[in-house]
Amino acid sequence: DTSIPFNRFLLKQLNERLGQFIGMVEHHRLLEPDARVARSLASLFNPHLYPDFDPHIQISQEELGYLAGASRQRVNQALQVLGKAGLIKVDYGLITVLDLEGLQHFDG
Repeated sequence: DTSIPFNRFLLKQLNERLGQFIGMVEHHRLLEPDARVARSLASLFNPHLYPDFDPHIQISQEELGYLAGASRQRVNQALQVLGKAGLIKVDYGLITVLDLEGLQHFDG
């Protein structure tokens, strides 16, 4: 109740989550599937929400599809496109981000 630093931390977390949610809604309405997958993947590396940056993430194509609003098959195609663009490297159950800024601004 009286900790100003803790209250600031909570407000920053809530603000980041709300911004992430609004961004996801916008992306689902305006972007093509490849770009939605790229932005969904990039959102998992938000430095305010996830401060310990590790370029590797263990996530299935199905789980990424839930985040991007796409089927597993469509996510697979998008990951291939992103891999050919040099933004990510895909291994079984593991995605390595090579260019986070490129993912954040990928338009297809």
